[in-house]
Amino acid sequence: MRRGLVVASFVAVAGASFALGAETRRSLAETYDAVAVTILGAKSAESGIVKAILQEHHESAKAAFEAGDHEEAAAQMALFANEGDNRVGGIRKRLLEGGHHHNAEGEAQGVYEPGYVVVTKAVKKQALDASAALRAAQDDAARQAAWASFEAAAAPLCK
Repeated sequence: MRRGLVVASFVAVAGASFALGAETRRSLAETYDAVAVTILGAKSAESGIVKAILQEHHESAKAAFEAGDHEEAAAQMALFANEGDNRVGGIRKRLLEGGHHHNAEGEAQGVYEPGYVVVTKAVKKQALDASAALRAAQDDAARQAAWASFEAAAAPLCK
């Protein structure tokens, strides 16, 4: 009986509020909308900057490989695999500590390492394996094979 009275009271108050035109003040809703646009835009901006970082390391690796500087190429390949150097890793760590997970669902499924934006675990492994293979290569055929493996992993992410 009491429950029925509570529900009836709630319905009456809600109905009266609706009838009186009770609503959230427009300026508050507009401000909240602007916050949502900023949050969603920040995620897009994060993807863009990480893709630019990847592009830079890819281009640097390619230039070094073509110049015969295989150690530098291998280092750039490893930086690509890790979505940047320790400075970028520190930023990623700060974002994670703040509760930001760009790919939370992918992390939960084991597709991404925590905080990674573009590079999946599979691509990271392939790129790091290619980097190690390039460092260990003793001839041009092995170097070309290592580079081809890296390109297969990296090229789709640089489009």
